[in-house]
Amino acid sequence: MTSTEQAATPAGTVGRPEPGGDRPLTVVMVTRRPPTESGGVERVVTGLLTELARIRPAWRVDTVSAFPARSRLAGMDGLADLVAGLRLGWRVRHSTADVIFVHCPECLWGIRLLRRLPGAQGSPPLVAVWHGAGPEPHLRLRRPGHPLAWALARIRTAAERRALRMDGHIAVHARVADDLRSLYGLRDGVTIIENAVDAAILDRVSGPAERPVGSGLNALWVGQSGYLKGLDVALAAVAEARRDLPELRLSVVGVAAGKPTQGVDWLGVLPPAKMAAAYRAADLLIFPSRYESFGLVTIEAMAAGLPVIVSDVIASGIVTDGRNGAVVAGHDPAGYAAALRRLADPALRAAIAQTNREDVRRFSAGSVGAGYVAVAESLAPGQ
Repeated sequence: MTSTEQAATPAGTVGRPEPGGDRPLTVVMVTRRPPTESGGVERVVTGLLTELARIRPAWRVDTVSAFPARSRLAGMDGLADLVAGLRLGWRVRHSTADVIFVHCPECLWGIRLLRRLPGAQGSPPLVAVWHGAGPEPHLRLRRPGHPLAWALARIRTAAERRALRMDGHIAVHARVADDLRSLYGLRDGVTIIENAVDAAILDRVSGPAERPVGSGLNALWVGQSGYLKGLDVALAAVAEARRDLPELRLSVVGVAAGKPTQGVDWLGVLPPAKMAAAYRAADLLIFPSRYESFGLVTIEAMAAGLPVIVSDVIASGIVTDGRNGAVVAGHDPAGYAAALRRLADPALRAAIAQTNREDVRRFSAGSVGAGYVAVAESLAPGQ
């Protein structure tokens, strides 16, 4: 572990900068989708914008995204990568920012390419923010052996290798930093800044639950990719558990509605402003993900006081089996159904709810903002 990693791991140990700084900076956050979207990366950036405005009010923090809100093109695997790289490169080629944080390292090739064009201005430091690394998250988008998943993984990893020669790197978890070392040989200069619950969501989920009295057990699944996030496992587990818990229901958020299924409510894609209501209407989260670099949905649910049922791919240090809910090995629906039956006990859920609200405090927005401030001020010219 480098000295940089030691200074920023875990997130709660990052020192909080005092307001002011040496001088006001202009910082740009680059994403594939705008911060108004509901994805995990976008919610991280939204929280960062709020926190940086609080601790560095003199700074100018801009956002640049490749696609407009609700863009269909953004969901076209492969083609979206090419278009995003070129669009982002074109949009930041004249940037005079002090530091640019790129939350989609696979797009950095386009930014580097178009900054070489005649007329491009300046060369601000580029920081790659890694919300995952390597082929695994892309291979898990579809069932094993799917040719498109294999091709996409090859394209993404080739693009990620081109992002290794940046001015700085941030990994959202030690697991991601380990992947960067083992897969790409990136040994030094990686700062680990763990994700945090967006303060706006935290405020909204902290109130009393909004579950109708006598409504039975309400489970929640949240994700943008059904197979990657184990929606098929959650549906099968709920169907099995309903044999003993006929009032059990599952609310599905983040994907288009599937076929009508008894006990399943398809809520579609919800904007961030409505996510808190979805958490408060649930009794627990079921999240049998096939890959996680961190698990933002998990800590949001914990902040709402929900017990969580997760797969054992969840990043270490986030969920403890028995304390925060259940960690299930593998993706056999029977294991998740058993956890649903166990957590049907209201007294057990109430005890876990209090624990989860306490445990999630370590994922502090203040620490995340402080980490980004430290990286920006270390790289900005003249600091």
